[in-house]
Amino acid sequence: MKTLRPFIFPFLLLLILTWLLAACGRAAPNEATITMKEMAFGQSEVTVKAGQPVTLRLVNRDGYTHVFDMDEFDIHTSLAANETAVLRFTPEKPGRYSFYCSSPGHEMAGMVGTLIVEP
Repeated sequence: MKTLRPFIFPFLLLLILTWLLAACGRAAPNEATITMKEMAFGQSEVTVKAGQPVTLRLVNRDGYTHVFDMDEFDIHTSLAANETAVLRFTPEKPGRYSFYCSSPGHEMAGMVGTLIVEP
């Protein structure tokens, strides 16, 4: 038993560090980053839980303006070239809600997505 004792502390430390690193790689529940580049959203589907606060980090990676619109939640946020914005809201009802870019021609070019609100 005495020969195992020196290995217990390093093993526990390694176990704790592995757990912490794994936790850092995951996005928090109801949080997402949506990039905007070349007339597309980087993440066209976002899934969240109803009744819980949602944080969306919007990142415009283009050299021109994009607008993030989600009519059901009265969200209409304009992002200048290379700008980042953070939106916070709480969806109360489950369902599928469209988001899109209302800059002229962008929605028609396919710059659309869906927020999926699960019960």
